[in-house]
Amino acid sequence: MQYIVYDLEMTNRLSEIIEIGAIRMSEVNGELKILDTFQSFVQPTMDKLNTRITNLTGITKKDLISAPVYTEAIENFRSWIGLEDYYLCSWGPEDKWALITDSSFHQSEIEWIINHNDLQFHFSLLHDSEKGFRYGLSRALQTMELVYEGSKHRALDDAINTARILQKIYGKIEFKKNPTSYLESKLFEPEKLVYKTKTEEHISPFASLSKLFN
Repeated sequence: MQYIVYDLEMTNRLSEIIEIGAIRMSEVNGELKILDTFQSFVQPTMDKLNTRITNLTGITKKDLISAPVYTEAIENFRSWIGLEDYYLCSWGPEDKWALITDSSFHQSEIEWIINHNDLQFHFSLLHDSEKGFRYGLSRALQTMELVYEGSKHRALDDAINTARILQKIYGKIEFKKNPTSYLESKLFEPEKLVYKTKTEEHISPFASLSKLFN
């Protein structure tokens, strides 16, 4: 079984995916080891890259102008994942929603979005479940006495730092297998923990998209 820890960066208004970053991990002698990485920009088709996102991520129009469109980028990602069984792991639920909504919009298959595990949820349960909030990635790293490596809000760097946390909590959490149908049914269902940290409050960029499904 391989563990695919991934992160996505998105546009502001319609929340189209503009970057995919991922880490391939596998258990070696009871510990998770990083085996490979994946990174790809994605050219948006409906939304424009604005100054706010450029300032936040460092991603520019030049990065995206020759990037593959979503269907090509996601096929490259799936090819990189390969045929071995896997868990998809992300920090928070938004990336799962982004994969499903973008794949649905572009009429791309979603059957591969399976065995999804929210590491932020697991980490928060391990540390402050009774307080009902989720840890941001930076605060989780501080809690584990880790320093953020790389650039914040870049997909590959965020995925790497998420993988470092997973290495620390591996063995303390139970990974779940779930089919695509489960993910679809949970798409806009409220999570058990409020998506809020002590230092920042997050508003899901997909809140407005939920209206399209009503």
